[in-house]
Amino acid sequence: MDIQGRCFKKFIAGDSNPGEAVISPGGVGRNIAENLIRMGIRTELVTVFGDDTLSEELYRSCGRLGISTRGSMRLSNTPASQYICLLDGGDSGGQLLGAVSAMSSFDKLTPARLEERSGLLDTAAVIVVDSNLPAESISWLAGRYGRDRPADELGRPRPILVLDPVSAAKAERGKPVLGSFTFVKPNRVEASILSGVSINSDADLPRAADAIRARGVSQVFISLGSEGLYFEGPGRDGVERGILHPSTSQIVNVSGAGDAAVAALVWGYLSDYTLRDMAACAVAASSLAVASSLTVNDQLNAGLMADLAKGVIYEPVS
Repeated sequence: MDIQGRCFKKFIAGDSNPGEAVISPGGVGRNIAENLIRMGIRTELVTVFGDDTLSEELYRSCGRLGISTRGSMRLSNTPASQYICLLDGGDSGGQLLGAVSAMSSFDKLTPARLEERSGLLDTAAVIVVDSNLPAESISWLAGRYGRDRPADELGRPRPILVLDPVSAAKAERGKPVLGSFTFVKPNRVEASILSGVSINSDADLPRAADAIRARGVSQVFISLGSEGLYFEGPGRDGVERGILHPSTSQIVNVSGAGDAAVAALVWGYLSDYTLRDMAACAVAASSLAVASSLTVNDQLNAGLMADLAKGVIYEPVS
């Protein structure tokens, strides 16, 4: 559950700042699932629900949205995971000042629990993994569904894996099995951790993306925040790379922008879009996300996103 405090004016450290507070369903995996549902993609959420009031509201909200939770766990004596963030006001309104992630319940989504749900997971086209999962659970998923794994005993192709590193603190969890993922969507800091390359300017982006791809990842999308998205991967004439900038810059709330981008990349992949068009959809979806006070823009749909993607500004990178 997201608990978001927003200052009316420029934040003053060490003081009580007048503002407003909003509580709404959140979480990286849940946000991605909601975005996908709004884009028209049938989506299963495999997560952990507790038994408190917030958990019940999270569970019911998934049902209202059409997100299936048949593979999720509902545990007693377990509180809901919570993300508590503080947003600035004034001229930099909407910018994240800091946050606390209280998500220890995810530790209970162990490899053994995932094995129990393998019948459901095996039928997926895409499995999006966020690094709130324990490292051993990410490794289990990589071992079962990693890139170039053969079809299962029924002849079904394995799902592709997509990684959202979530944060600098958790990005390391997916690093040992990075090559198992078809594409990843880190921000600059997370990309530095995954690649071992310090990103101090846009000139460092190709080196970082090259290092990630050298580990076996096919496509790399590095979030540049309000500046857009760097993309790199195989194209028709070799490696294709570039930066895409949003055509609009209205920022109401930055929370959820990265989750919208991941969902858009998955939508583009399932729609057989080119690498650049996938990235354009991600930038468009992020723009829609930050323009809303909600973590997931309730006006989002595939048509609106695709139309907005046409106006994304392309900057070639050599």
